[in-house]
This record gives sequence, C-alpha cells and structure tokens, in this order.
Amino acid sequence: MTQAVIALDAFPLGNDHRRPVDYNAGLVSEAMILPLLRELPGVTQPEPAAVHAIEPSSDGLHWRLYPDPNLRWSDGEPLRCEHLVDGIRDAATCDDQLGRLMRSVGAEAVAVNDAVSLRLRHPVSFLPALLTLPQLAPMRLDSTAVLGPFAPHGRTADGGLLLCRHRYTCSPDAPGELRFTVIEHLDPAVAEFRAGTVHATPTTSFDVADAARFRGDPDLSTQGLALFASLEFGRRCPTLRGTPELRSAVGRALDLEVLAAGTTGLLEPAAAPATVLLGDEPRATASQPPSAQAAQRVRDLLGPGPVEVSYADFVPNGAAVTAVCEQLQEAFGLPFTPRPLSYGAYLRTALLGDHTLLYTLTTADFPHPAALLAPWVSGGTYSRAGSFADETFDALFRQATEHSDATEAAAGWRRTEERWLELMPRVPLLRVRAHYLAEPGLRRIGLTESGKFPFHLLSRPYPPMSN
Repeated sequence: MTQAVIALDAFPLGNDHRRPVDYNAGLVSEAMILPLLRELPGVTQPEPAAVHAIEPSSDGLHWRLYPDPNLRWSDGEPLRCEHLVDGIRDAATCDDQLGRLMRSVGAEAVAVNDAVSLRLRHPVSFLPALLTLPQLAPMRLDSTAVLGPFAPHGRTADGGLLLCRHRYTCSPDAPGELRFTVIEHLDPAVAEFRAGTVHATPTTSFDVADAARFRGDPDLSTQGLALFASLEFGRRCPTLRGTPELRSAVGRALDLEVLAAGTTGLLEPAAAPATVLLGDEPRATASQPPSAQAAQRVRDLLGPGPVEVSYADFVPNGAAVTAVCEQLQEAFGLPFTPRPLSYGAYLRTALLGDHTLLYTLTTADFPHPAALLAPWVSGGTYSRAGSFADETFDALFRQATEHSDATEAAAGWRRTEERWLELMPRVPLLRVRAHYLAEPGLRRIGLTESGKFPFHLLSRPYPPMSN
C-alpha cells in the first residue's frame, strides 16, 4: 500500500479535529475534515468541498448551501442536509470567537428539501471565506466517522499518527496511507527526507542559517503564510501601551526591510497584514528615527532597562527579536534584550499581557482580513482580553462586512485596517514564509496560505517507502 509521510516538529495539540489548537493540528485536521468550502494554493476564492454550490440572495441575507450528493462518510452514510445544519449549529454554540460572530449576525441554519437555508440578520460579505473553517464543517452528533479523504487509524510504531484512505473517500486517487511523524529538529528530518523515509520536512523548522544553506536546493519549497509577527505592548508599560503616537514612534523606528533581510527569506515585511489577505503585496513602511522628544518620553516610560522583548522560543523568532532589540536600542538609547519563553509560558504571557514588549505571532484562521480584525471588534476575543473598544472601528468593520460590491468591500477593509493600525496596542512587522523540503508530488500541490497541504490533490502511484 502506498504511503505519504509528513514530518511534524511537534506532536499536534488537542483531540478535536474540528478545532485544531496549533499549526501541526491544522495539518492533520486538513486530512480528515471536509469543510463546506475549501481553500486552495494560489486560488483567491474558496472552492466547493462538502457543498457543490452556494447561492446568495440579492440582499445577502439568505444563502442556500447544496451538499454534494456523491459524498459519503467513512462508514458509508451519505452526506445529508442535517449534517450541515448540525455543524453550523455546533460552531455557533461551542466556539468563542466564531460563535460570537455568528450570533451577532443572527445566523440560523435549517434544512429545506435538498439544501440548507442559512439566514442572516445582516449581510456577511466574507461568508464564503468563513465557510472554509473546519469548525463549520458537516458533523454527525452520533458518530466519529469522517468526511475527509483519510480516517484515523491509531498510532505508528514511532509514536506518530496513522491515517488511512477510507473506502468511501472523496479522493479515491489519494495514497492509501498518510503518516505524520514527529521529528523535532531539522537536520534529522532532512536526513530522513534524503533517505526517502519521509516525503516532506516540517514546514516551519528552518532557522536563518538553514534558509541560506538550502537556498537553490531543487527540493526546497517556500510559501507566504497567513501568519503575521507583531510587537505588542503589554501591561508593564501601560502609558506607552495606551499612547498611539508613542507606539507609532516605536514602530516607525524599526526598518522592516532590514529585519526581513536578516532572516534570509524566512520573513517578509508586512506593515498592513490584514490587506495582505486581500491579495495586496506585503509591504514595509519607511523607517523614521524618533524625534528627540518622543525618544525621551519612551525612555522615561520604560525606565533605565534592560527592556525585555519576550517571544516563543521557536526558530526563527530568536533571530528576528535580536534584530528588533538592536534597532530599538540604537533608536532610543536603551538596552533591549531578548527573552525566550517556552510555548506554554508564551501563551500565558500573551493571554495575561504580563510583559513589556512581546514578539507575537497571529494566524488568520480563514483567508480574509476579517479573520485578523473580527477579534478586535467590541466583545471579541482580543477586545475582551486587552480591554480594547472603539466605536469607529466597530462601525468600519460592520460597513465592510455588509458591502455586497467586492471593490467597495475591499476599500472598506482597508479603511478598517487603517483604524486598527492606529489604535491597537501592537505594531505589525512581518509575515512568515514557510520553507520545507518536499518530494515532487507535495511540491506540486503546494501549501495554502493557512499552511496546509491539500491532501485530496495527492494521487497514486506514490513513491514507495525506502527500507
């Protein structure tokens, strides 16, 4: 039986594949969960997956979703309208941010003949992008059967995850088995790739030296991800956190082009991350030294130092933060020092805001600016955690959400992001680019912006495993 073997740099967190907790869990989820619509590499609009068509009404308040009549679950049960309804209701009930968003627009799903009627109180222009989320995928309340191409089949001998193409798969040409094996460090992963025992190295294990070492390698693939780095101001510097002009002075002091260049392509400038998801090219704003008055105020607020810049201790975060500290030290005349944290400590620090400066990474959960902006709307996840609220931002977000014209909506999202950049207690810096070695089949299908392999596009015959 043919196999595809994917290396991960850590075991996936969590057990609910509809709600992947981390990046690696998202990779595994993609193989088992079939969303309503699907994100594909290089395609701007989501494509049909569990539904074969969606039809919006002229006012955007009523959408009809048509389940694909050819799809079956891994136990042979046909896909039914009620499975779509149960998935949508589960997300509205059980998910924090997504459920809050769905309740705010009055989303209500009911089965009507051969379709699902999804009614809204307010138009949601980005609904197709939202429907790519695994949380909204069809579900059966009485079964653990899966609708995606692969079903779980226990653990491998090395402690990894084994998935098998099931009898009723929607991708009959996919490899018979899909294995995820954990290889924490890059060099052993590369060795196994060269030996033919894995078909792709982890997509986020390259450090700066590795990017230089493998530049030009014919097996190297790179892809910009919807994963963005920012410098966040924490509760240990409340006045600086709450003063937009001083936050802006800190942000303008950083040369994003220089920061990105120092990572050999692992990061690229992204001063406006939300609109990158509209298809805008990632960009840097011109750096500018702070005025003498602004520099003095920042020094007064931060004290004599050293000022810690905390970060999760994964590559290439350390290299990026070291460069940030060097630039800030030169601009403000204070000692800045990197502070690496374990992933657990990083999560606690970010959640509590218990830091001075934090180099933080934010993932867009679906391919649209709303994925980054919605949590900052009053009552959203980041709004509540950071005590952030702004009526103008809320109004701009609502206006962009309700635009039916794509050009007007895009302009609305750009205005919303401009307000967000002015007010939020962080400075956007960079976008992550995945770097990984892969065999030709995986290089051909590529990665989505969400960092997932579209496993349904893999086809047989697949390379046999080396012994």
